[in-house]
Amino acid sequence: MAHILPINITHPLRNKVCIFPSEDDCELSSSDINSIIRRNPYSFNNILFKPYIKRLSDVKKHNAIRRQYVKFKKNNIIKTCENPSYYIYNIIDNEGNNFTGIVGKIPHSDFMTDKVLKIEKSDPVKVDNNFGLIRDTGFIAKPITVIHDDNEMINQIIAKYQSRIPLFEFTRNNGFIHEVWQVLDPEDVETISQAYNSSKNFIIADDNDRFEALHNIYRSKTELFNKTHSGEEAYNFFPAFLIGKNKVKIHEYKKGIPVEYSKDIESLKSILSDDFYIEQINHFDAPKRNEILLYSLEGKFKLTLKPHKDSALPDSVVFERYILPKLGLEKESIDPYNLQFCNGKRSTKCVENQLNKGNCKYGFIIKPADFQTIEKALQKNIQIPYKSMYIEPRQLQGLFIYEL
Repeated sequence: MAHILPINITHPLRNKVCIFPSEDDCELSSSDINSIIRRNPYSFNNILFKPYIKRLSDVKKHNAIRRQYVKFKKNNIIKTCENPSYYIYNIIDNEGNNFTGIVGKIPHSDFMTDKVLKIEKSDPVKVDNNFGLIRDTGFIAKPITVIHDDNEMINQIIAKYQSRIPLFEFTRNNGFIHEVWQVLDPEDVETISQAYNSSKNFIIADDNDRFEALHNIYRSKTELFNKTHSGEEAYNFFPAFLIGKNKVKIHEYKKGIPVEYSKDIESLKSILSDDFYIEQINHFDAPKRNEILLYSLEGKFKLTLKPHKDSALPDSVVFERYILPKLGLEKESIDPYNLQFCNGKRSTKCVENQLNKGNCKYGFIIKPADFQTIEKALQKNIQIPYKSMYIEPRQLQGLFIYEL
């Protein structure tokens, strides 16, 4: 069991809550961000992405971001809640799906003792970048998504508060509705803590790079302040958006091989034929278990792992073990961490469009792991490759800010 605790959160004031938070920067293009900055001086993007800030070197950039953040606090756009509490957070997408969880904090020690597990690998470069950014600015802009087994007591508390008027309720330009209830009542706070203490299988499912950066900050500070370290400092915990596994959706990332890649389709098929049966097909919707789909301008192919290979592995691990090494990307100066180009919410047409536009040479579509497969992989100490999963819901940046 993990120890889930109430949290001190910095959030927008009620009259700014619909215009301050931002979609995650991985969901927005540079032109989207620049457009938001021009027309909305209260947007969180003004803290991170002001044009002059982007031109600065790392340390100067981080200091400028910190100054912008402090300025927003002084101007009463955001404030820190003094009382630790839980927050019930519900996202309703434009298809009517509800994604409801609770924002709290978890001690890093629970990760070190395997009470909280991490399923997806991280990009070392992005971990280092996030480490410097969070260390120097002193905050992280959204909680880490942590999934867990369904918990009836948690469901009852959520239902109780959803019958009340929310602290925040607003609609974004994409049609998504965001609702927040603050849980301050001591009895309810204790009920939530106890309910999580009896729950199992806490898995970090998103924001792996940010989490690892936070964990490295925790380790470095506890080492630095080991004589004066009380264990209650903010850096000893990480903010978490806790959500039951039956309330999330997992999509795949579609992997694209850049146009600079030299091998033609016949050469590619030849090097993959040792481990896969390769069948040319006319059309398909989505891959099945133990199938990986390959798109090229010369045709579409279904790759089926041969029986002598470990078919119990998640398909993303199969891709990493039996396809990536054969491609020889390093020899062509192609970074395997930067292969993602299209998330699983978008149809396979996205891959064809990327090929036709000349944005990539080949596209691989990989079935995302379900929770049963994830749990089996964890039992074998297997982590799935970087950017193998696209998790819904997608949280807003700046709605729940945690200060270190």
